[in-house]
Amino acid sequence: MRIIGKDISARWLVAALLLIICLVMAGYYLFPAAPDSPPREVIGKSLRNTEKAKQYEYTIKMSTTIDGSEKQVSHVEGRRESPERIHISGRIFDSEVEFYLFDDSTYTKDQLSGDWVRLTGNQVNQQEIFMAELNPLASFTYRELKEAEFQGTEGDGTSKLLIYSAVPVIDNPYMEILWKDFRYKFWLEPRSLRLVKGEVTAVSKNDPDNKLRLVVELRNYDSNIKIKPPEVRNQ
Repeated sequence: MRIIGKDISARWLVAALLLIICLVMAGYYLFPAAPDSPPREVIGKSLRNTEKAKQYEYTIKMSTTIDGSEKQVSHVEGRRESPERIHISGRIFDSEVEFYLFDDSTYTKDQLSGDWVRLTGNQVNQQEIFMAELNPLASFTYRELKEAEFQGTEGDGTSKLLIYSAVPVIDNPYMEILWKDFRYKFWLEPRSLRLVKGEVTAVSKNDPDNKLRLVVELRNYDSNIKIKPPEVRNQ
């Protein structure tokens, strides 16, 4: 009988240990803790981790608030198989845009005929004006972060995200022409520390009541995205 008693006790011990392990694992996935590193390091690491990802889909929305009226300036949807294979479509400054980058070629639509035209040499990729549309992280380049702060978590269960804010010294001469007092906000996936959502806000240099807001959302990392260029007539 004593042997049986010891056997039962051992089984209870094993069961208790398994229960503890399950609870710890559930807590890890449902209630992820913030990294121990300083916020500046976490933000920098998250941007580097995101930059390393070859494939993802993304949305970029830019809006301005002028004289109390908010207007959407651009809304672009992008799919990226690699840095050399990207498809974007949407509206930029009230104009419809759609083009493909595919290796050493750019495919764009002729404004009159609607036919696709192939340009060699990735001419679009070399234009600074499209940098933000081709690379969602281009809007978050900075020389330094003057302030950085962990602001808690958002969401439920496995969708819980870490939230960080920062005051950057930006490295973007085009945005600095009209805007100042830039602020960043980041929503990060806890385990991969990759960007799920990022926000840039700024105020006008001419009127502090006029504001800029840019939101970038990234999803479907490394999800076997395939970009196929359109058919081109008579080329």
